Amino acid sequence: MFKNLVRVGLLSAVVLATFTSCEEEQQFTNEKLDAKRVEVQVLNSELAKVRDYVPLYAVVAHRGSTFWAPEETEASWRWAREMGADYLESDVQCTKDGIVLANHDENLKRTTNIENVFSENVPASRVDFYMSLGFSRADAEAQYGRDMAAFRPFYTLSYYYAELLMLDAGSWFNESSLEQARPTFKATENGRFENGKIVYSNGLYISAIQDQIAYAQGKRLIRDAEGRRVLTYKIKDEYKGMTLEQIYNKIKEKGQYNAKYMDFIEYDFANAYEADPEDTGNRPGIYVEFKESWLNPGNMEQRVYDVLAEQGWNIITNDPGDQPFYKNGKVNVGNTRGRVILQTFSFDALRRANDVFKGRIPMCYLLWISEPAYATDIAYDTPTGYAAFIKWAQDNGAHIIGPAISGAPNNYPEMNAPWQAYMIRRAGMINHPYSFDSWAQMCKYMGYYNYGWETEFDDLLRLEIPATPYCTTSYPSSVPVYMDGFFTNRTEMSLRYMIENGFRGNSQLPNPFHAGQKYDNSQANVTVPDAVATLERLGY
Repeated sequence: MFKNLVRVGLLSAVVLATFTSCEEEQQFTNEKLDAKRVEVQVLNSELAKVRDYVPLYAVVAHRGSTFWAPEETEASWRWAREMGADYLESDVQCTKDGIVLANHDENLKRTTNIENVFSENVPASRVDFYMSLGFSRADAEAQYGRDMAAFRPFYTLSYYYAELLMLDAGSWFNESSLEQARPTFKATENGRFENGKIVYSNGLYISAIQDQIAYAQGKRLIRDAEGRRVLTYKIKDEYKGMTLEQIYNKIKEKGQYNAKYMDFIEYDFANAYEADPEDTGNRPGIYVEFKESWLNPGNMEQRVYDVLAEQGWNIITNDPGDQPFYKNGKVNVGNTRGRVILQTFSFDALRRANDVFKGRIPMCYLLWISEPAYATDIAYDTPTGYAAFIKWAQDNGAHIIGPAISGAPNNYPEMNAPWQAYMIRRAGMINHPYSFDSWAQMCKYMGYYNYGWETEFDDLLRLEIPATPYCTTSYPSSVPVYMDGFFTNRTEMSLRYMIENGFRGNSQLPNPFHAGQKYDNSQANVTVPDAVATLERLGY
């Protein structure tokens, strides 16, 4: 989760222009007063029903972890699952053959060795790869020429998924995080093309969204004797017997792609996983971010919908019914209607996702601001600007607002000050700020210090938290709480904070969305494993 620079499109410009004007902004000058008097659109009953699919005070493992292991890999997500996170968070990109990746960066230079393996050119083995699928050399070389014309070095959309499995997605972490580096994060062999086929690397991989779901289900990758993942692929039935040129033209006719994509290969994900022998029973959900629309094919949101359906994780096509978020001290979110949360910064991606999911799966609209404002930033960081974005979010199927928080090490702009959290609460929306890295941040946004014990917004934000046997104090606490869940890079720290302060393992928590009702998460995990010992237990 990081706000990338985006292209300013006509839609974004129009939306920004209609949100607020300078004249409107001049009507209000006192944020604390205006946060209460500015009109805020309230979540309607249908959206509120879906909002309640999400557990309160959810711990969202941001990319698995950016601190303890290489982000968005088998290592980070298995670790987050075993630590007891409620959600495994990711971003989605697309490969040349249409595989939905669970990967933050569209450019793979930062988190893989792609420069060393492929340089800046179309992979030299691409023609041989085509020929290994049964195409003639002339046909393969002609398609190689078309690939070159649409090629963007290091971007996921320029590579087949099988090619990306030749990369090492772990060694970069050892170089950038010396204190957390582990020899097992680094592949001992890069992938290569050999004996007429692609040979994968034997380390950590760029993940597909199917991988992320498998880890949430208590599985791990199947690997061969050399440590390489086992994932076979073949030509899709609808393209069998066709030349590459015919396939290229047929895909182009569908109108969902441009020349970058050749979606004619299918991978056998159904036979790619095995039960993880170190699984202890937690079943987290997944929290998936759509990026800017120009980065991916025109049907990206539908693609995610279809993958979720194929995996049995789309609650629209496979309703799991009423299930508890926690059972017998284990996370059970992945077996509930809240098993998937979608998220985006993008105006266009939010609108497109709403066209596909129609507000029936929880959606978080992420907020960011900068000077000058980018296409999807809040134009005015004022109560009227905030209210306009809240309205836009609801009108396009969002149930959750995700504001940036300040503080080291990221030092993001503050978008979750008390007045902002108050407006989110007035709207009846869940507040999931990002991203937490320190105990001090936890204290700040759970109201224990920095913002003071009393604020103008206590009528909605102050909560009475009964003590539990797991708290560090034996008496109830009364604090203003500025979030309903959060993204964290330190699951172990965040869980410990929530348990020690009564927000986890408690049957008597006040429910801020249903006055007079209690929220019960007493069946949640109330012990936190050691972070390092957990990595070692998992084989890292």
